Amino acid sequence: MRNTIIGIVIGVVVGVMIGATVVAPRLEEARHQSPSASVPGAEVLGLSSNTLAQTTALSAPSSLQAPVKRLRIISLYPAKTPILGELPLRLQKALPIASGGRLGVTVYDPNTLVEAQDTLNAVKSGTVEAVFATPGKWDSTTPALQLFTAIPFGPGAEEYLAWYYHGGGRALFEAIMKKKGLHAILCGALPPSASGWYRNPVRTIEGFKGLNIRAVGLGGKVLAKLGANVKLLEAGEILSQFEQGQLDGAEYSLPSVDAPLGFQKFARNYYFPGWRQPVTLFALAINAQVWNDLPKRERAAIDTVCGDNVRHALVWADAQQFEALKDLSLAGVQVRRWPDAILQALQGAWKEVAREQVQNDPDFAKAWGSLQKFHRDYAIWREISRFE
Repeated sequence: MRNTIIGIVIGVVVGVMIGATVVAPRLEEARHQSPSASVPGAEVLGLSSNTLAQTTALSAPSSLQAPVKRLRIISLYPAKTPILGELPLRLQKALPIASGGRLGVTVYDPNTLVEAQDTLNAVKSGTVEAVFATPGKWDSTTPALQLFTAIPFGPGAEEYLAWYYHGGGRALFEAIMKKKGLHAILCGALPPSASGWYRNPVRTIEGFKGLNIRAVGLGGKVLAKLGANVKLLEAGEILSQFEQGQLDGAEYSLPSVDAPLGFQKFARNYYFPGWRQPVTLFALAINAQVWNDLPKRERAAIDTVCGDNVRHALVWADAQQFEALKDLSLAGVQVRRWPDAILQALQGAWKEVAREQVQNDPDFAKAWGSLQKFHRDYAIWREISRFE
């Protein structure tokens, strides 16, 4: 069934290579098609930062009272970054509406109010009120936060969110953040990311050894386990190191995010499936005292708007990816699928990484145990309720 779905969505598999398969999706067919007509309702789901500012549904009425509390939110993604930078801008537009004008919000780019690496400390100290990012990006010294960011070979969005909201995940996440003097709220989620860009095809699992690869989080630990030299780099640094010949590969995000950043100029092999990030979660971390001082109405407004951001991001991002893949294919990018042998080896390395994290960090062990228990029960429901 998995291969059937891939055939429908991405296209037919053309040619067989040792350790790497080139995917010629219906992308080839789409080369000769005119741009599809606009879909009714797409203007609602596909809100760019520009259309967001112009959309009356998310524009604060002039009759709203002056805000009684203003939240300064630092986003760790520049506003111009597709999807990643636009999600926090929705908070800036929607929170004044949801709070009846009692909350004012201003979103700042990274490195504007404080240095990016100092953002979390700035929120803890009350220098600014909040930060928006993936939890794993906030604090690399807390391994458990990676379980609330992206889990290699992990659950799909339905299961992941069911565990978070109703299986104990939210309470565990909030407890971890409370220790840091913060209150955190899930505030976005994205469908599977790409597996990465590579200068040359990786033909066997041994092919990872010695490669310089930009990777983060738990997925980065998996690649390191297989002998890759893993580098932690921001988007701009990735391009610079590719240009200087210091990178062999890099993972970042979805096709519609990756394409405008220009990775295809330096690496033409684009790999799937997104084993390292089947789902990516984003959250809003607010200074605990600021949160505690907010009236219930304003807290409820933040919860509601962040919940809508989760829904919006998942469906909006999913709807964009075929067009992005088509454009990349037209530009000569080779869209490839990892063969089963490599995926199995990656999954084996992930199991080793997970065991090590459980042994080394009590919070990770607690959250991982909770997720695994939920998965066992959920698997029974999934098996009897799904067609595939």
